Amino acid sequence: MSESMFIRLFAGISEDCFGAIPLVPFGQWLFPVGIFLLVMGFRAERNKKAEILILYRYGTILNWWKRHFTKWVAWGIYTAILLLLDALLYDIAVGRISVLSVELVLKSSVLWLVHIISMAALFGLLELFPVRRFVPGALLLLEGVTFIIGFRICKASHAMYGMWGMYLRSSWWETGGFPVGTVIAAEIGVSAVSFCIGRNYLKKSTNII
Repeated sequence: MSESMFIRLFAGISEDCFGAIPLVPFGQWLFPVGIFLLVMGFRAERNKKAEILILYRYGTILNWWKRHFTKWVAWGIYTAILLLLDALLYDIAVGRISVLSVELVLKSSVLWLVHIISMAALFGLLELFPVRRFVPGALLLLEGVTFIIGFRICKASHAMYGMWGMYLRSSWWETGGFPVGTVIAAEIGVSAVSFCIGRNYLKKSTNII
C-alpha cells in the first residue's frame, strides 16, 4: 500500500502517538500542502492589482469581500482536485493503482478536500491584513506544528488542525481516530468564521454600518 503515490501524499500518517516524528511521511504529507500554498500565493500576487482596479464594480466593500472570499475557496477546490488527480494519474501510469480501493480514495479525498477548503478560507482572510506576504509560510507552519503537537500529545491529537485532513488518523480508518463528522463540521466552521471575521473587519475599517 505504501508504494502508492496517492497514499503517500494524501492518506496521512499512520503512526502511534509515541516515538520520533516520522520525517519522511511527514515531509510527504506537507509536500502537496506546500504546493497548494505556493500556488495560492502566486495567484494572490498576480491578482493583487486587478482586485484594486475592479473593486468599484461591486458597489460596496462587502460585496467585494463576498466575491473575494468565494474566489479563494473556489481556487482552493480547483487546486486541491488537480493535486489529487495528479497523484492518481501517476499511480495509473506506473501500475500502482491496483493497491488502491475506491473507499480509500474517496474518503481520503473528502477529508483532504475539506481540509484544504478551510485552509483556502484562512488564506483569503489573512490576505486582508498587512501580513499577506507571510500567509503561505504561516499556514504551512500551522499545519506542521499542530501535527507535531498532536503526534507528541496523543490526548490532544483530535483537536489538532494538522491532523484533520488525514484519513489514516480518522475514525473511518481506526477506532481511536478523530471523529470525522465533528472534524468536518469544525472545518466548515473555520471557513464560516473566517468569512465573518473578514466581513466585520472590513465593516470597521471602512465605517460601513
